[in-house]
Amino acid sequence: MAARIKVSKELYIKAPPREAVYAQHQAYIGREGAELIEAVRHEARGEVPGVGPRYYAPLIYRRRSLDNGRTWARDGEPWVQSPATLVGPARRFTPQYYHDPGLGITLSMFLVYDVLLAQAGRRERFSDEGVDGDTRRMFYSLSRDGGRTWDEPRQMIHSGAEYDAVHWGPGLFYGKTGGGGDLVHFHKLKDGTLVSGMTVNLQDGKRFQCLLVRARWKRDLSGLDWEFSEYIAMRPDESSQGCCEAMPAVLDDGRIFMSLRCCGDRETKKFPSLKYWVISDDGGRTFSKSKPLTYENGNPVWSPSSFAGIIRSSRNGKFYWIGNILSEPTYTSQPRYPLCIAELVPEKGFLIRESVVVIDTRPPDCREERRRYTNFGFYEDRLSGEIVVTLPEQPRLDWNDFTSDCYRYRISLD
Repeated sequence: MAARIKVSKELYIKAPPREAVYAQHQAYIGREGAELIEAVRHEARGEVPGVGPRYYAPLIYRRRSLDNGRTWARDGEPWVQSPATLVGPARRFTPQYYHDPGLGITLSMFLVYDVLLAQAGRRERFSDEGVDGDTRRMFYSLSRDGGRTWDEPRQMIHSGAEYDAVHWGPGLFYGKTGGGGDLVHFHKLKDGTLVSGMTVNLQDGKRFQCLLVRARWKRDLSGLDWEFSEYIAMRPDESSQGCCEAMPAVLDDGRIFMSLRCCGDRETKKFPSLKYWVISDDGGRTFSKSKPLTYENGNPVWSPSSFAGIIRSSRNGKFYWIGNILSEPTYTSQPRYPLCIAELVPEKGFLIRESVVVIDTRPPDCREERRRYTNFGFYEDRLSGEIVVTLPEQPRLDWNDFTSDCYRYRISLD
């Protein structure tokens, strides 16, 4: 029987005018207790000199709570952007956190990319022809005091003598091809290996491809050795954009399920947007053939090309899938409402239909048809057992105004 799910909603962070606020990548510090860190990103849209209108982050900062998210204080130096500073090297996405309570080490991952004036006229970063796709790389830093201080950033480089800062993974060459992830979640396997999803674009006609990144601690715990899985490519009749935003879940038997974001045939509507999934039985080095996410009766889960998260409840042991579920098919990345949660049976690749609950959706009086509920932060409250989801209602009024407050949803599982 599916658990009864209840949802509450509260204003989390008030947005400044013409900005959207995202709270993401929450991580508890320590094996127990109420200390929590998270990354906050302000998003805006402005005119980049010589390039055109672009999304940018006016403010990114880390903040810390000592009382389980009731109150917060900024932690460390903020990182700021303006449209005028978007041209040049080493722009970065929101940091993503993972704390290993056994080792007392906190890991911060972040995506770095370049935007050059010579790329004026190219499409935005969301396209595989985007302004930064061929310069994307992943970096990481470590902290041994709960995220208060960090060592110097180091690049993620696939293990092997032939790989370096330029040729940093199979098919990945800085300035020609790129990859990374800005919504990653790490999981720890029984042997201590850390795993997380990543997306690459090898400019080989396969559009976006996904992989699982495996990280092993060096013997002296000074850093991590990285290993990339095989790349997962979609057939042209499954997705017009390949796959991205891979989200893993580790099963009790060691197999690794991974959800894939895919896009339908936007031009001729020969096939709809769906979520696909793959599974690995060798620790995430190779994966099965992709299959569409369905309900237990085999019917498809209609879902736009949008982010989805997976979390396992420590209270009942069940997996939950969080994402946009529609009543009819779409062929694009819209609409991104309602946002739903449902029980996932990962070993069989289906959602339990009677467990689907709407977290939030566009209200009838909202004049903006393209309001979206997506790109959320999520974690389990270690004290209450609730699943916590944080995201902006984007936009509050319309996309010209852009202002989008961040809300916090608490989801209880009876």
